[in-house]
This record gives sequence, C-alpha cells and structure tokens, in this order.
Amino acid sequence: MTNVLVVDDDHLVRKGFIGIMPWQKYGFTVTGEAGNGEKALELLKTTEVDLLITDLAMPVMSGLELMREVKEKHPRICMVVLTFHHDFALIQEALRLGAVDYITKIELEQEQLDGILSRIAGRIREVKGGNFVESEASFAENREAAAGSSYSEEVRECIVHAVGYIREHYQTELLLPDVAQRVNMSRSYFSRCFKDIVGQTFHEYVRELRIEHAKTLLRQTNKPVQWISVQSGYPNEKYFFKVFRETTGFLPGEFRKKARDESGKGTFAKKL
Repeated sequence: MTNVLVVDDDHLVRKGFIGIMPWQKYGFTVTGEAGNGEKALELLKTTEVDLLITDLAMPVMSGLELMREVKEKHPRICMVVLTFHHDFALIQEALRLGAVDYITKIELEQEQLDGILSRIAGRIREVKGGNFVESEASFAENREAAAGSSYSEEVRECIVHAVGYIREHYQTELLLPDVAQRVNMSRSYFSRCFKDIVGQTFHEYVRELRIEHAKTLLRQTNKPVQWISVQSGYPNEKYFFKVFRETTGFLPGEFRKKARDESGKGTFAKKL
C-alpha cells in the first residue's frame, strides 16, 4: 500500500477529501493528516509516508515551503498538489519542486475520483521505476520561458486552464476548436499560444497524455486492447495501434508482453 499524508488548513475540506476518495481501490491508505506544513513535518518524523498531498495556500507554513522541506529531508516521498484554482505561478513553482501531479477543484466537483487516483498511481509507479515522463515539469519550464515573452498574464492563464481541461478530458473526444472556444480564444491564436507556452502542439500534448495512460493500463491490467484503446481516448482501435506504434515503437500487445517479461529489470523502462 502507498501511505498518504493529506495536508490542508481547511478542516472540512481535508476531511471531505479524505472521505470521498476511493483510496484502497488504487492501493492507497491515508496514514496521516495535518492542518499546516509544520504539523506535517512533525508527523513525517514518526509516520511512514510515500505520498504527500498538500494544499498550497496555508498559514504557518505554506504548501510550497513544505514541499521544499520534504524534497530536502525526505526525497523519496512523492508529492501532489491539491489546488482549488489554477494559479499560474503557484502551480509552476510546485511542479518545479518535483510535484508529480496536481488535483484541481474542477476534477473533484465533477467526481472524477477514480481517474485522479488512477493517474497518480501511474505517475508514482513511473517515478519509482525510473520511467517518469516529466511532461508537467517540462510544461512548467516552458511556462517559465514564456513568462518573459510578449504574452500577457491573461493569455497564459487561458492556456493553463486549457491544459487543466485537457488533463481532465483526454479520455474523451477533444477538438482544438472546442477547447479554444472554452477559453475564449480564436482557433489560430490558441494554437500558436499553446505551442509557444506549453512547448508542444495541442495534438502532441493530447497524444502524449493518451499514450502514457494506455501504457499504464497495459502494464497494470489484463483488459483487452480494444477496451484500453477506448479508455485512452481512441475509439478507433486501428488508429490507436498506429499512434501507439509511432510513439513507442511497439504494438500494444508487444509493449504489454515486454513490460511484463522485463519487469523488475529496468531495461525496458530505460528504452521507453
């Protein structure tokens, strides 16, 4: 089991978050909770923790300060940010400090609880296995580069919102014009801004999320490839095969077989 420490200064929010998540279904168990960073650090002295989930804006010691301390004193602990708003600067800093993911209020409101924990479990396994594709860390670095560009804070915030929406809906049909409209930008301007700020085109970013999800499902389940194709946002199985092979160099079945044959050896992870 993955031991979880939840840190949030709002008692009701913290209790509600702990209570609604299907922890055990994905191999998690909450072993501690704290109302601020200092109390969290005290708990870490006596409690075994594998995953820290923390709010960012807290009194006494902020989530970012806590993350810095944990990164220095407990580097093996994975960290996830719990944020109720897409704060450009705070999320950027959290990702730079090593957060493997972040959970937004929108995801919780839409009850995407299974998807959240499944995603986090996959990222933790990738980190532990040395196969973590740091798309979010890279995204943070590219946003930092864009901060000095001609794009306004409002435009960058729109792209952050778009990325959040993509992360929450990549398993369904996603069309660039629809996402652009959702953040009140024209299709062409959105496309250019997305590429400049994120460092990938809209389609490249969506494809990466989908293929990483498919790889996780192939490793962790015995579900048929057709089911995995649909769950990864590709209702057309033949197209899924094509994209998967172009991205990984393997067909889905080959990837699953090699991942299982070489699990624990580390060689396959390094190739991918």
